[in-house]
Amino acid sequence: MKILFLTPPYKKDKIFRKSMKHLGAVLPPLGIAYVAAVLERDDHEVRIIDATAESTVLDYNFDKLRKDIEDFQPDVVGVSGNIPQLENLQETLKIVKEINPKIITIVGGPIVSSDINFLKKLPNADYGVLGEADLAISEIFKKLEKKEKIEGSEGLIWREQNTVKSIKPRDIFDLDVIPMPARHLLKMHIYRPSPANYRRLPASTIMTSRGCPYKCTFCSRSIEGMAWRAHSAERVVDEFEELATKYGIKDVQIFDDTFTLHIKRIEDICKGLIERNIDIGWNCMTRVDRVTVDLFKLMKKAGCYEVGFGIESGSDRILKFIKKSATTDQIRHGVNLAKEAGIDVRGFFMLGFPTETKNEIMQTIKFAKELNVDVAQFMIATPYPGTEMWNIAKENGRINDEDYSNFTFYAPDKMPFSSENFTDQELVNLYRKAYRSYYLRPKFIIKQLLKVRSLQDINRNWLAAKGITGF
Repeated sequence: MKILFLTPPYKKDKIFRKSMKHLGAVLPPLGIAYVAAVLERDDHEVRIIDATAESTVLDYNFDKLRKDIEDFQPDVVGVSGNIPQLENLQETLKIVKEINPKIITIVGGPIVSSDINFLKKLPNADYGVLGEADLAISEIFKKLEKKEKIEGSEGLIWREQNTVKSIKPRDIFDLDVIPMPARHLLKMHIYRPSPANYRRLPASTIMTSRGCPYKCTFCSRSIEGMAWRAHSAERVVDEFEELATKYGIKDVQIFDDTFTLHIKRIEDICKGLIERNIDIGWNCMTRVDRVTVDLFKLMKKAGCYEVGFGIESGSDRILKFIKKSATTDQIRHGVNLAKEAGIDVRGFFMLGFPTETKNEIMQTIKFAKELNVDVAQFMIATPYPGTEMWNIAKENGRINDEDYSNFTFYAPDKMPFSSENFTDQELVNLYRKAYRSYYLRPKFIIKQLLKVRSLQDINRNWLAAKGITGF
C-alpha cells in the first residue's frame, strides 16, 4: 500500500509568543518515524511530510500540502497531532478528502489518545489509533491490504452509530523488536532543539525508553502510559552511532521522561558510548531522586553536558498537591549533585496550578534564582484532557476549552485555565516577571559570558536574549 504520514502545517507563533519564537525547538516526529519504520519493514511504500516543521522552517503551507498529496496519491493518510493543533488537523483532513474521498484517513498522537471522543471533532477522519501504534498499526494495515474489516482491531478507534469505540493495543514490553525510526524519510537538516538546548549542530533527538511510573497530576500519559520499558543499552549505543555516522549528528537531546530510572542501564550506555568513541554531546531529563554524583561523572565522561529536572514549584505544598513525589530539599540536593559533577542544569518550572496563590508563584521564582540553574524554563500550568489535573482544574477555576490552540504551556493569548486566585492578566505578568527577573540578573549574565567558547555559543545566547527581553 502507499501510505503517507503527515503532521499538519502549524506556525511556531501559535505556540510561542512572537518575541520568543526563536527559542522554539523544531524536532523530528519520532512517533511517526517509528511507525513508518515498522510499515516499511512490512514492504509498504511510506512517505512522511512533517508539515509542522516545514511550515516553520521552509514556509510550507496548506496549498503545498495539497499538491504533495495529489502527487503521491496515497491509499492511506495517517495524521498525527496534539490538542492545540485541532483546527489544523481538521483542515488537513478536509484537504485529503477533497483530493480523493476514497483515501482512508487515520489520526494518531495525543489528541485522540487523551480522549477518543476527539474523533467526533474530526469528521474527515475515518479512524484513530490509540496509544503506542508501532505494532498495532502493522496488524491494522495487513487487514486493510486484504480488504478485511478492521473495526475491533487492537489499537483502533472507530465510530459505531453515534458513539466512538476503541480497543487498547497490547503493551510493547520489548522495545528492541521495533526498528530504529525511519529518519531517512525526514528532512533531517531542518531540525534543531531550542538554542539553549544544544551545543553543536546538527542536532537531533532520541528516545531510549517509554513510560513513567510516577503520578504527577499534570502529566499526560496518553501514548506510552505508566509502565516503564526501555531499549537495551547496546541498541541505544547503536542508535547513537547511526546518528553520528549516517546523519552527521553532533548533539542529541534524549527525550525520555526519566532517563536515569534504571541506573545500571545508564552506566552500560555510557560505557558503550565511551568504548566506541562516539563524538556526540547529549542532554537528558530525569528526576532529582534518581541520580548520584558518580553516575553524573560517568555521564559527563560519555558526553552529557546538561541534565533537565522537572522542578515545577518552589512550594512544598504545591509539590505535594501535584503528586511530584519530591521536596524542595531533594531538589536542592539533586541540582547540587549535577553541579558537583560539572554538568549544566536545566530547570522546568510551572506557574498557575489550580489552588496556587500569587505568593506561591513568587516562591517558585525565588526558588529558581536560589538554585541558579543554567537554563530556567517557565511554563503555564495547563490541564490537558485525560490528566488528573483536568478534573482538579474543573473544581478550582474554569477551563477555557473553547479554543484548544491556547493549550501550549507558553502564556498564550487566553489562559487555558483561569484560576480563582488571580486574573489571567496577573498570571501573564507573573510569567513575564519570572523570565525577566531570572535572566536579567547581573550574576546570571556574567556566568553565561564566562561559559562562551565559540561563535555558536554567542549566537545561541543572542537568540535567547532577544526572546527574553522582547516580551
